[in-house]
Amino acid sequence: MNQLPAIAPYRMPAPPTPQALEWTPDPDKAVLLLHDLQGYFFQRRYGLDAPPAADLLANTLALRQSCAEVGVPVLYSVQPGGQSPAERGLLLDLWGAGPSDDPADTGLPTALIPAPGDQVIVKHRYSALHGTPLADILAGQGRTQIIICGVYAHIGILATALDAVMRDIQPFVVADAVADFSADDHQMALDWIARRCGRVLATRQVQLALRTTARSALTP
Repeated sequence: MNQLPAIAPYRMPAPPTPQALEWTPDPDKAVLLLHDLQGYFFQRRYGLDAPPAADLLANTLALRQSCAEVGVPVLYSVQPGGQSPAERGLLLDLWGAGPSDDPADTGLPTALIPAPGDQVIVKHRYSALHGTPLADILAGQGRTQIIICGVYAHIGILATALDAVMRDIQPFVVADAVADFSADDHQMALDWIARRCGRVLATRQVQLALRTTARSALTP
């Protein structure tokens, strides 16, 4: 059985080049997903005043603000604390019992507490689309894109991006608003996603695309 590590600081990587896809985030089509940024997975594993966690927090806050400005819905994926063995399934063999009921495990960083109108998705597997209402929420809102930030790049982020493209939802992974066990794991995940299932962009690229598309829609 693996254990989640304490994670040493490392610098955020840039998006890989070239990439297989040229999709552009569209504020009329996209949602922003903050993936698994709970104490058990995030605050307890990183030094929050050092990269990558400090960068992830700053960039995620910036993305959330940009999305609010152009009408992009914000959603959160979280895992419940104190899951039963049946709820954990084979993840029990891989990672143990997961987060406890302690709010230090299940809670989000104070700066990222959901705002009124944000939706919280409870998940039990790597992908935020597996066994959750997320796909139905997107379909109900006519949304076909998902912008993903959070942890961990080579596990839940990659799984969610791959699951999304299999459902004809365009995934965008924000290179400097996700984090991982190590710089190598982080880079591997970005490279694989960029070649096989999604578009990888930096925070500033996502912000620019959303604002540009929003302005274009307002131009007569």
